Amino acid sequence: MTNDTQKSFIATLQVPNYNLDLLGTLYGQPVMVTDLLGSGGVFSGRPQTRDDSGAIGIQPHANGGVKAPLKLYFRHTAKGYEIHIRHTGKYDRHRLAKNHLDTIYARSPTLKDPLAFTLLSQQNASVTGDTLLERHTLITLKTHNNRPLGIKKVKGSPYHYLAETDERNKMVFLLTILERNVPY
Repeated sequence: MTNDTQKSFIATLQVPNYNLDLLGTLYGQPVMVTDLLGSGGVFSGRPQTRDDSGAIGIQPHANGGVKAPLKLYFRHTAKGYEIHIRHTGKYDRHRLAKNHLDTIYARSPTLKDPLAFTLLSQQNASVTGDTLLERHTLITLKTHNNRPLGIKKVKGSPYHYLAETDERNKMVFLLTILERNVPY
């Protein structure tokens, strides 16, 4: 029987023809966007701005050139994988979390209720670090809400975000395992 450490690993996550990373890394910091949460009714107050530098997004290679892939630590738990950023700078070791817009972003490593992910093979079977035998594998990711990850446009922002989505918009990622059996 394997333990959580034996199922944990460090890997890169990529999307063909796109850079996948923190928006601050892709576009430079800070990444300020205007929050337009109006629903078409009466608008009161002025629009709010927020810093989306810690959000995970994509950028076409044609626009930003090819950049180093996003390096992540996949920590196995009973609920699934907690995913931590392995990145030099402000967001190193931060966990991936979800905000009120269902977008995925870097959150404090001491988050009380972290978001758990399930890794799925192309045959839609759940996989873990000890069952991923190849160094390079195509996967999809689902949150513990059983919603797949895909790309989402957010009102008021010119960027494309990694977010919870529906099955028809799920994204396929290239997972490249760099190191196995990694303790937390």
